[in-house]
Amino acid sequence: MLLCGSVWLTGCAKGMLPASSDPGTLSSWNSEAVSADSSEEPAPVPDVSDVSGVSDAQTSVEPEPLSSQAAESAVSSRQESSSSAVQPVLSQPVQEEASSQTPVSSAVSREVSVTIPEGYTFMQIASLLEQKGVCSAEAFYRTCQSYTPKSFTISTSADRCFRMEGYLFPDTYLFYKNDDPQNVLIKMLNNYHAKAGNLSEDTLILASIIEREARSDEHMKLVSSVFRNRLNNAAEFPYLDADPTRDYVNQFITGNPLVASPEKYAALYNTCGKRKGLPAGPICCPGLRAINAAKNPTPSNYYYFFYGKDAQNHYSETLEEHEEQIRQYGVG
Repeated sequence: MLLCGSVWLTGCAKGMLPASSDPGTLSSWNSEAVSADSSEEPAPVPDVSDVSGVSDAQTSVEPEPLSSQAAESAVSSRQESSSSAVQPVLSQPVQEEASSQTPVSSAVSREVSVTIPEGYTFMQIASLLEQKGVCSAEAFYRTCQSYTPKSFTISTSADRCFRMEGYLFPDTYLFYKNDDPQNVLIKMLNNYHAKAGNLSEDTLILASIIEREARSDEHMKLVSSVFRNRLNNAAEFPYLDADPTRDYVNQFITGNPLVASPEKYAALYNTCGKRKGLPAGPICCPGLRAINAAKNPTPSNYYYFFYGKDAQNHYSETLEEHEEQIRQYGVG
């Protein structure tokens, strides 16, 4: 939790990690984080009934390069409860050229399961892939910065620090050791498009902040309401003052050897007195609950909230009420 100007807002920083003590090496990025199981129903799968040989319920929509490995690989959908069976999502037939990287022979490659929790950042995911032996974090970063999806649009703005931040859908995937980074990326994009649907960029950015601020469905929707109220009253509340945006800069941009201009992105992402309105891009990859909360906030007149020492979120309409509750409950 931190003080942004005169407004206290809590950043639960779910999944946030301490900044690396050795920013010069990618291996120093730790990818451990707390995940929250999704309780929202998945978005409907887009209609791709014109694709022969694959049912609507199983088809992903971003054309995926097909190799001897990728033909057998499937992504397992995370279920709403731990007791639910995992159903694989099959890959589409070839519709674009595979990347130039040649996969290792089937004799030495093997499948590896990779679970991406809700709220993981791009760098946490890239580091996790490297730890699992799927591909290097740097190779995945280079691929993500240059790849252009064919089935939906992702911003190419130079203001975006990590182009695919927000689009690497949280789920459990099957990859191969020493896999092609483009195959890995396409599988995640297919899953995002099938489950999240066609979101506006602003909705995705807001969902990523909500994912870092709250854990339960109830509080996600209330936090969404606070931020939407501020965005709709920009004259009085020009800054969101969302702690997770500041944490994102400090922990995943500053000192990152892959980022050439950290000062530039600090001003574009930190909503605590630097960036007005929403940050330039998502600050993590949100799950369906946070996405639903961003689209469907609980109606309220709240403009402030904080997490108290009583382990509860407290919401206020006025600064005076907000400060009184802080005195009463303390900041957790």
